[in-house]
Amino acid sequence: MHNITRGVVSVTLLTAATVLLAGCATTDGGVRADPAATSGPTATSTPSATAAETATVDFGKAPAGSGVPSCAALLPADLVDALVPGATTTDLLTTASHVVGSWSALGVAGGADCWSTNGVSPVDDVEPGTRDDPKYEGVHVSVLPHAASAFDTATSVATSAAESATAIDCAASDSARVFCHGGVLAGSAWVSVQVDRLQTTADATPQAMLPVYRDLLDQVRAAVAGSPAGAASGDDSADWAFTPCSPDRVNAVTSVTLRDAVYATDTPPGIDEFVNQRIGSATCRFVEGERYNVSDALYSATPDAAWVVEQRLAAGLIDRAHRIDLPGLGDRDGAWRTCDEAACSVDIVHDGTWLQYFLTTRVAPNTSSAVERWAEASFSAVDD
Repeated sequence: MHNITRGVVSVTLLTAATVLLAGCATTDGGVRADPAATSGPTATSTPSATAAETATVDFGKAPAGSGVPSCAALLPADLVDALVPGATTTDLLTTASHVVGSWSALGVAGGADCWSTNGVSPVDDVEPGTRDDPKYEGVHVSVLPHAASAFDTATSVATSAAESATAIDCAASDSARVFCHGGVLAGSAWVSVQVDRLQTTADATPQAMLPVYRDLLDQVRAAVAGSPAGAASGDDSADWAFTPCSPDRVNAVTSVTLRDAVYATDTPPGIDEFVNQRIGSATCRFVEGERYNVSDALYSATPDAAWVVEQRLAAGLIDRAHRIDLPGLGDRDGAWRTCDEAACSVDIVHDGTWLQYFLTTRVAPNTSSAVERWAEASFSAVDD
């Protein structure tokens, strides 16, 4: 029996308690444009922020190369195109307007996240939706070095082997999509591959896609196994955890009631839950009602990932002109609010950690002020 919910939640978007969680896990990502387009800037905005101000922030440094093959090698064009025609390999963290901060966690842990997409970020996916609503299609490859114990645990802790995050399968959902997901060991590294495709053509079926998906998984396994990442040694903990997430603070600023997407479910752990435990990162995804594969609000905290914020600022994906002040920010910290017609986010650099609050306009009409109030209420409790 196929369980589409688990495939989507545990592998695509759910990305351990940490010292930051005392204040932030009770809450929860980004884009261009003036907040006035949504509801106007709040009193803490500083529209004249300049590059000189940004220079006072300590963004840290990107991690050194870990020996993981390039994303071009992990996403062979012929197989990717056969699975999702027209998908293009890109670095979502430095090109997509809306991202989840914890997509940087694997890189911090010495691994990699690689994407080929149709140009829609997974965060922007709308379901159900109309013909013109954004629909994500793509291939997502994740690599976590020295993770044999984690892989074995993920395989065994699910209610059945077929439901584990490592089970290899393609299945159709009632939303007219095909999802392929699974994981393999490549030497000592855990490799996870997910494919999302709309059923818009006759060949978009689980039966047609599974053999190609297996070929892709085999090629990725061979590439990683033959690389330094496949022979890496180090932390190989079997420990994992879902971030404890309370929706109380985000619900204080929304017009609808949101819930933690995994609370009171039997969603099995995926690669992200082991990464969270390893590096002390956190991810919360909040949804309305019975939704499971649409993100209405997101929170993430990723240690040693502030360098991504610097890159997103340089690319214009975070609004440099709307730097904001939050209680608890240090002398080398910084926070920026970014809004467009779909969402607002607050990105914070705090002691080298990237914290992100992401709120969609569909659940918080006064999104610009709402996301800042949510971030302020949560961030002020970080060091309590």
